[in-house]
Amino acid sequence: MYWRLRMEADTAEASEEDVRATDGRFVLHRHRDAMGPHLDLRIAWGDALMGWRIDDTVLRDDAWATEKAPHPLRWLDAPGDAVTEDAGRYAWVERGADCKAVRLCGMNGARVVRFERESGLPAAVVRDLRRALDELGVDVGDAATLLRDGRRARQRLMARFCGLARELDGEAFDEAVWRRALDGMTLDELQDQTRTLEVRHDRSHPPMPVSRPEPLPEWRADGREERAMRIAREH
Repeated sequence: MYWRLRMEADTAEASEEDVRATDGRFVLHRHRDAMGPHLDLRIAWGDALMGWRIDDTVLRDDAWATEKAPHPLRWLDAPGDAVTEDAGRYAWVERGADCKAVRLCGMNGARVVRFERESGLPAAVVRDLRRALDELGVDVGDAATLLRDGRRARQRLMARFCGLARELDGEAFDEAVWRRALDGMTLDELQDQTRTLEVRHDRSHPPMPVSRPEPLPEWRADGREERAMRIAREH
């Protein structure tokens, strides 16, 4: 399950009574693992620590997070190889199925961190993406770039197809209908369709030759060229 952060400023000063009335202790760790640098927000709940792995190095809007498995309470005071960014007391603000919010009262003051649930990818989609990346020899970290590049390539090829079709068929070309049809094609199929139009276009508008013979210089009016040609013919 994935969560998106929403940060809310807490301008109200927490009194000593407010802090005592919180739900327990929290700690915010900055850590690095095989997946890269991140934050771990851990809150004491019962006899364990619950929390989120935040895929960023600062708490900010639009950061993404995943729920962490329970950890021992000792992590509140023994961070291991992590760095403690903040620590103190927390209180639940909201505990819905799709939104959870906690108020943190720590060394960095008071603030509210809201976690809004984002729908994840179905397992079958993740499987197909993983297979495609392996077949193409693409690193997982480059998957987003590959998707953007592929989308741009399709858009440019569709624009070329529509431009050629408009020039060849004029008002008979229904772009909206064709775009719906092209959306269901693979990139190879789209290239085949575009190539068919390119062949038609070349037949209707033959390309100019790569090289042309240079024009002969004009005859000058003094008649010397004409006399020279007559002498050449006589001999």
